[in-house]
This record gives sequence, structure tokens and C-alpha cells, in this order.
Amino acid sequence: MTFWEKIYLPEILKGLAVTNYHFFRNLVLHTAHLFGLKKSVNATSTTQYPEERKRYPDNFRGSHRLTLREDASVRCTACYLCATACPAQCIYIEAGESPDPQIEKYPLRYEIDTLRCIYCGLCVEACPCDAIRMDTYVHPRIWGFDRLDFVETKEQLMHRSRVLAEKGRDGNMNEMLEWYQQQNAEVFNPQRPELRTYTNRDVPKHYAEPAETDELPAIDRHHERTAK
Repeated sequence: MTFWEKIYLPEILKGLAVTNYHFFRNLVLHTAHLFGLKKSVNATSTTQYPEERKRYPDNFRGSHRLTLREDASVRCTACYLCATACPAQCIYIEAGESPDPQIEKYPLRYEIDTLRCIYCGLCVEACPCDAIRMDTYVHPRIWGFDRLDFVETKEQLMHRSRVLAEKGRDGNMNEMLEWYQQQNAEVFNPQRPELRTYTNRDVPKHYAEPAETDELPAIDRHHERTAK
């Protein structure tokens, strides 16, 4: 570090200059827009989500999906490399014998706890058969009244791949926004407080129909490390 960087003052002044530049630029542009001027120049504004939304770039790390083979079966071979590489330990896999004689195993259960996931992408890098990706162009779901509502199952992860193939880039986002609107219409009804018991209602907890599964078993990570 140089002398000027060590004393911090010039760097602080640079930061204040950048902040004040954006503040006064946006203030002038918004004022000009009120009088019909500079309409071609965009000023920084709040995106009114979900009515408005920004287009995610191609390298955006969105929600996960499990890729499919040509016969629509899951490509995952339950090798556990993604779960091993995950720093948040949010991936749970239960392996079973595959009905295909060419494949040794496949996941009976493949679940991701999105409340623990940090969306680092290490699971995608660790997978040797390109079975898991994060190119769904949809952000994590933010609706639920129970922790299990945020555990994404194998069926949900496979569903995203089917939607991406059938409906294109915006398919998963459009489905999720439609699901949000349905839940908002049903849950936020002051005349029906019982609807707030979300997980007990006879409606899908996700826009993909999940399989009936029990609560995830607790994993004693300390015991596993001691045994090794």
C-alpha cells in the first residue's frame, strides 16, 4: 500500500465523491423528467417487483435444477460429490439402485435446503456428469411459513429443467410469479385466518407438484468426522 492509501483520507474522499456524483445526477435527472426533459436518459429508480423485474444476465446463479437425459430420467448418479463440496451442507441425497443396468445408482431423494444454501455454485463445479445447474434465471423462492417449505425436492428440481426446455428462459420465473399471485389471493384474507396454516392446506406448496416426504433426518456431522 502507498502512503496515501495507508492514511485512508484520500480513499474516503474518493468514496464520497462517487456517492455524491450518483446522488446529484439522479436528483437532476428525476427533476428533469418531471418537466418532460431528458426522457431518453434513465435515472436510477427502484424496480417495482413483481410488477417489474430486471432481466438476469446469462451468468446469474439462480435456483438449482437437475438436468435430464433424453428419456426424461434424472442425470444424477448419486455420487455425493455435490453434497461433499457444499460448504453450507444444504444438499441431502438418498441413493438407490438404478433400474438402468448401465447406471449403478440414482437419487431416490435429492433435496436442497434453500435457507442454508449460499448459492456459491460449488455443487455445479463438483458434479462430474453435469447433473446440477443454476441457469434457471430465477431467484430463490421467498414465500413460506415453515422451514420445510424451503426444502426443494428432486421433483421440483427436475421440473425446472422441463419448464426451461418447454417454455424458454422466462418460463420458471413466470410460473413462480403466477404461484405468488395465487398464494397471495388465498392466504392474505382477513376473513379466513385459518389459511395462515399454510403447510396444512390441500394445495401444492410449490408450482411443481412435490412428492410426499417425511421431515429430513438430522445428520450428526461431528460423529461422521470422528468416525473418519
